[in-house]
Amino acid sequence: MAGTALREASRLFNLMRAREIQRTAQHTLDDIATRFPAHLIDDVNARGLPPDRIVSAIERKPANVRSFKNANGSYKIYSLD
Repeated sequence: MAGTALREASRLFNLMRAREIQRTAQHTLDDIATRFPAHLIDDVNARGLPPDRIVSAIERKPANVRSFKNANGSYKIYSLD
């Protein structure tokens, strides 16, 4: 009887842990989808992620468009020297 209870507790713990890992993985993919261009996300999806891990175009949040202009309208110049 104790063995059965221990197995059941272990099974429930493993199930809860697997669900937490799935939520974390989906959150990570959603975060990536907000940072990368749409064509890269489409390329990853085309390579065959599991169906519950595909990020659709509807779910994508618009990315922040970064500008290289200063507040006064002139462009920033970077040197790699």
